[in-house]
Formats: sequence, structure tokens, C-alpha cells
Amino acid sequence: MPEQASLLQDGVDRFRTAFGSIEDEIQRVQKDLRARRRSLEKQLNASRRDLERRTRRLRSDLSKNTTVKQLESLRKNATQQIEQSVDGVLSALQIASKTDVQRIDRKISQLNRKLRALDGKRRPNGRAS
Repeated sequence: MPEQASLLQDGVDRFRTAFGSIEDEIQRVQKDLRARRRSLEKQLNASRRDLERRTRRLRSDLSKNTTVKQLESLRKNATQQIEQSVDGVLSALQIASKTDVQRIDRKISQLNRKLRALDGKRRPNGRAS
């Protein structure tokens, strides 16, 4: 019987030792993972800053490029011509453009405010004050 107790105690001692080493190992792995995470974040931030710097430089170079300037100028001219053509077609068909509708809407809103102000000045019996 003492041999069984000794064997059991020996098993319990080995389990405690293994359990203690597992906790140490888990803490070591967590520490390594935190260090790797910080390292990867630093690398990612450095890559992001480098990409932003290169993008700014590329945009600057492109904005100085004569071909890009010409294309931008052509785009602006084409936009103006298209807008003029659309306005001409809408006028010929007697259709209000978006800006016309917005202008009319503003006028109607102003008139509605004035009417509400006048209605507020009226007496409850319907007569003006």
C-alpha cells in the first residue's frame, strides 16, 4: 500500500510540475505574440507611410506632366461644351434644367415663408391686424 501512495504522490508531483511549466510556456508564447504583433504593426505603419509618400510624389509628378495638364484642360472644355449643349437642348424643348428647378424651388420657399408670416399676423377671426 505504501508503494501505491508513493506512486500516486509521484504522479501528482509530475502533474503539478507539468502544469506549472505549461503556465510558464503560455506566458512565454503570449509575450512572443505581443512582440511579433508590435513588430508587424511597425512594419505595416512604415509600409503605409512609404506608400503615402510615394503616392504624393507620383501625384505631384503627374500634376506637373504636360500631357496630364492638357488632358485636364480637354476634360474641362468637354464638360463645358456638354453642359452648354444640354442647356441648349433643354431650352429648345422648353424643359427646365436642374438649376432652373432649384431656382424656382427657392423662390417658392421664399413665397411660402412670406405667406406663413402674413398668416401669423392675421387675427383668429380671419382679419388682418
